[in-house]
Amino acid sequence: MTGRTSPNQYHAPVSDAVFHVLLSVGGVALHAVMIAVVLLADRRQPSATLAWVFALLLLPFIGVVAYLLIGTTRARRVAQHTQRCTKRLQLVLEKHDVSGRMHEVSMHDPRTPGFLALAERLSTTRASSGNRVAMLVNAAVAYRAMIEAVEAAQEHVHVQFYIIQPDRTGFALRDRLIRRANDGIKIRVLCDGLGSGRLPSDFWQPLVDAGGEAAVFHPVFRWIVPFRRRDRVDFRNHRKIVVVDGKVGFTGGINIGNEYLGLDPDMGQWRDTHLSIEGPAVLGLQTAFVEDWMAATGRVVEDDGCFPVPDTSGTSVVQIVDSGPDRTWSPIAHVFMQAYATARDRIWITSPYFVPSPEIYETLITAALRGVDVRLLLPVRADSLLVHLAAHSYYRRLLDAGVRIYHYESMGWRWRRRRQPARKGFIHAKTLVVDDWVGTIGSSNMDMRSFKPNFELNAFVLDRAFVQALATQFRADLQDAREFTSAELAQAGIPKRLMWQTARLLSPLL
Repeated sequence: MTGRTSPNQYHAPVSDAVFHVLLSVGGVALHAVMIAVVLLADRRQPSATLAWVFALLLLPFIGVVAYLLIGTTRARRVAQHTQRCTKRLQLVLEKHDVSGRMHEVSMHDPRTPGFLALAERLSTTRASSGNRVAMLVNAAVAYRAMIEAVEAAQEHVHVQFYIIQPDRTGFALRDRLIRRANDGIKIRVLCDGLGSGRLPSDFWQPLVDAGGEAAVFHPVFRWIVPFRRRDRVDFRNHRKIVVVDGKVGFTGGINIGNEYLGLDPDMGQWRDTHLSIEGPAVLGLQTAFVEDWMAATGRVVEDDGCFPVPDTSGTSVVQIVDSGPDRTWSPIAHVFMQAYATARDRIWITSPYFVPSPEIYETLITAALRGVDVRLLLPVRADSLLVHLAAHSYYRRLLDAGVRIYHYESMGWRWRRRRQPARKGFIHAKTLVVDDWVGTIGSSNMDMRSFKPNFELNAFVLDRAFVQALATQFRADLQDAREFTSAELAQAGIPKRLMWQTARLLSPLL
């Protein structure tokens, strides 16, 4: 029998080949089905659909994993959970007569009624008059104002940030809150699971031991910390809110960390803007915090002192606009578009990231074409390479329409292998000036991530003096900026333009 081969030895290679062929065909078929059924049947903008198709074709395995993590539009489940929270929150607001304390607004400008009608329709709370507002330029000033308010607290302090770093600044905040908790002040702290992901698991334990409370919004590792708002990993809470005794509030673009004080040698000077509010609009900040706290913990905040009778001795009209993936209409984006569409003289925007939605993009171009002074102040280097490249792809039509683009000069943010000294730093402020009519400071960037998957909050202020102060600061920032021209754009080589357009194609995923 030597040299003879059993029948099974002839069929095994054939069986293996058939198996691999079937496996390959099955993989291709599954991939095609995912593209055709899941993406093309999904309710999203065509540009986002094409971007996901491109990602899946270019990187099949990685693209599928990325889509499962951040691509599926499961905001409906978030909305259903939020609706349950909102109903419980509404009982609290009715109990404390919050709506009755949001005072009537004077309508001096004919554009104001329509603007506020839209904002109030899309927001949790309505606009109020009688507020005192102050612009806080850079973290040192903002931190000082927040510390003074926390030290003067009589009943409670609510703190919410996207980023709290485990550095000197973060520990200083925690230790100060611990001291106030030991004084009998009710402390609640909420931070985002991704933005504050560097915090050790026991970071807040000393505060809890002192009687305070701390929670994480949408923890990345859900099997470690249960999360009740179960959905996409990129649904992040980007809001920055501090409320003291329901009477003093803060919001804006500043988080908690050394880099915001300019202490990070890789970033250099950090240019940012925050806002302090006293008056009825603080109830809007409080409402946003209570809703987020309820979503993260399942606990209702019903303290009698959370919604006090507000002081109305100020002169500013303020509308708090909260936005997130649980909303149907992208509130902040729609309010921006309303302001741009009705601008007469100027639209001055400061943003660290510029990846606009098609609607925002066309509205800005239309405003410039009808003679409005549209200016964009952006960082010369962003802390995200893909976002930085994508932003440039939007420049040509903006420049052709008459939009002026300025790059905040930065040697502070640099590519890893470069070691030149910091000069101006990184601009992180998120502000808007429209005529002398309305200005805003908040957490929302001028990008699709802020308009869609992020939970954001902006304070829109209708006060001539405040808007003029915001415009003055914009002019001061231009002194540290360089205008980007059409000639400079024309000098860009083919490789650079190709990178811009490729990033632009992926921009709906950002």
